[in-house]
Amino acid sequence: MSEQTFKVVFKGKAARNVELATAKANFAKLFKLPPAKVEVMFDGKERTLKKSMSMDKANHFRAVLKKAGIRVSLVKNVMEEESAQEQEWHLDDPGTRILKPVTAPDRHIETGHLKVDVEFDKLEDKPQADPPEVDIDHIFIDQSEDPIVEPKEVEIPNIDLSKLKMEEVGSIIVKQKKIATPDIPVDDLTLDQPGKQLVEKKVIEEPEIDISSISLDVQ
Repeated sequence: MSEQTFKVVFKGKAARNVELATAKANFAKLFKLPPAKVEVMFDGKERTLKKSMSMDKANHFRAVLKKAGIRVSLVKNVMEEESAQEQEWHLDDPGTRILKPVTAPDRHIETGHLKVDVEFDKLEDKPQADPPEVDIDHIFIDQSEDPIVEPKEVEIPNIDLSKLKMEEVGSIIVKQKKIATPDIPVDDLTLDQPGKQLVEKKVIEEPEIDISSISLDVQ
């Protein structure tokens, strides 16, 4: 069985995070092309740079181009023993979106044969509620120019400020009350040695239950 080969396909795109001008300059240096031909290579059309290379050589060639800022793809060449119905596959660059969203085509639905059967006899008449009667006979509009609410003068209180004084900036206005430290006797307290068991476990004996008078009546 012959070795599988690949072709290197270029679509006129620069690698990710690489300026297009940098990619064009590196492309011209690698393939020794004049600027006019380099511009043609970057027109977006698909072109084959190498027709048949082994996987190792194709990967190495793609790595060199990627380092130069040039984005290419590897396409598997169909071998003679492969079925003609087998689809062509290629290796995209890492991070390339493989699956593209498919937009469903617009469909025309014929509705000429449809009809809406409306039976007005089955519709229920909703009774209209009468508006409430509001007695407004005692309400009238005052057309005079006199104010409705008479303003009332409020006497300003006379506050004696002679006994007030201003403290310096940063002064403590409210003095904190000191609380005396309580006298706790600790003469009778002792400290055990580190690692000593403070609480001793008490073993509770299992109770003896007399079950001689118990029987199982199985029917």
